Formats: sequence, C-alpha cells, structure tokens
Amino acid sequence: MFFCVVNNFIITPMVSNFDFLKKDKNLFKLIDEAEKLYRDGYFSQSVLQVRKFGEIVCKSVLGVRRTTEETFDDILSTLSDILEKEGEDKEFIDDMYYIKKLGNSAAHNIGDDINGNSALECLKRAFEISINYAIKNNFDKKEKLINLHYNIDILMSGEKYKFSEKYQKVKEENDQIKEEIKEEINEIANEEIKENKKEKKTKKEPPINEEKKVLSVDFKNKKRKKDKPQKKEKQKSEKKEIKKTKETTEINPDTFEFAIIFSILFVFFICIMIFILPF
Repeated sequence: MFFCVVNNFIITPMVSNFDFLKKDKNLFKLIDEAEKLYRDGYFSQSVLQVRKFGEIVCKSVLGVRRTTEETFDDILSTLSDILEKEGEDKEFIDDMYYIKKLGNSAAHNIGDDINGNSALECLKRAFEISINYAIKNNFDKKEKLINLHYNIDILMSGEKYKFSEKYQKVKEENDQIKEEIKEEINEIANEEIKENKKEKKTKKEPPINEEKKVLSVDFKNKKRKKDKPQKKEKQKSEKKEIKKTKETTEINPDTFEFAIIFSILFVFFICIMIFILPF
C-alpha cells in the first residue's frame, strides 16, 4: 500500500472488502464501484452494479461450456443445471438468483422500493460469490479466503478502521476518569477519618470500665442500706407472732381449776335431773 501527500494532508487509497479480487481488474472495478455507490446512498445504482458483476462471474464460471446463452437468465439456468449435476453447493446459485432478481427490480424503475438493507444484503451475497470464485481460480490460499468476513466498517468508511476500536478507546478513557474520581473520594474519606480520630484523642473522657465499676459499687451499697431495716422489721414481726402463739398455748392454773369445778357441778346437775326429778 502506498500513499501521497497533498497540501500537508496524507491521502491513502480507499480499501474495499473485495481486495482479494484485484487479480481480476474488471471484476474488482465493478464491485468496488458498487460499494462506493452504496456508501454515497445510491442504493439502486449499487444493486445494478452488483447485477453486472454477477453476470460476468456467471459467464466466467460457465466458460467454454457456454453455447447459445446470451441473457443473464439463460446463463444462470445453464450454470444451475451443470452445478447440480456436479453436486456442488447450491448457495452459489441461490445468491446469484437473489442478485439477479433485485437487479431486475432496480432496472425496471422499481428502484424506489430498494432500501439500504436490501442493497447491503446484495453486497454480502456478492462477497460470498467472490470468495467461491477466488478459491476456484486460486487467487489466494483457500484457508485465508474462507476466514474472510464482510466488514461493514470498511464499507461505510473505506478504511481498515473498526469503529469498535474508537468506542473502546472512549470507554478506556471514561474508566480512567472514574478511577481517578474514586481515588480522590477515598483520599478525602481517609483524611476525615484521621481528623475524627485526632478529635477523639484530645477529649479527656474517663475510661468506660472505671465508670462501670463505680456505678456497680454505688448500686451494691445502696442495696445493702435498704436491706438492713427490712431485715430488722421482719425479725420483730416474727418475735411478736411467737409470743402470741405461746400465750394461746399456755393455760392459766386458775382458769383450769374453775373449769374442773364447773364440769363437776354440771355432771351433778344432770344426775339430779335424771334420777330425782322423775320421782
């Protein structure tokens, strides 16, 4: 690849997805022009250019086996029969029929119905046809050609530059900014923590353990003081109850003698009532 300098600007040649076809200059020129038309928004003209490309590929593949076929339809029909007999992949023929059908629509004043998606699909199918054609004509190693993929970034920019790389750079810059902000926040937080620790050290507060000891001792002393009068009162009340029970249980001797005399008289009275009064 070469480049030239004009008025201090570097001009690089445009890049195409079909660079591997450069060994066939006519084919490459047609399909490269189709990509440029698509890039500029001329979708119908792009499809027509792809149709021309497909017709030339079919003629080249048919080669000496071509007899009376003049139109694209006749050439494609003959080629389809030959490839079916040889048992080759039908994708090549299916892609050709798609390109022919869409090209006919563009040629017969129905180009207004062709949008960017249809034109892009047409280019992609032309790309698959080109790989098959390049393999059969030994344009490059088969392994290399099979691993090629249609690149929309190249189609839209004409350069080997992936827009994803640009977004990746922007993402990396944003991630770096985020990390810097986090570091600043962490530094501020650490400084605040250090200042709070210094303030706590300057304040002279009694240790927590000593306060607990003082409170527990005071509580025990108060409890003991309250318990002493309560114990004394209980002892007094118990003594009084014991005295009462003793007084009740102990019998006075005078009252005992009186009770005996009374009981004797009572028995004598009953005897009189039983034995003397009936007579």
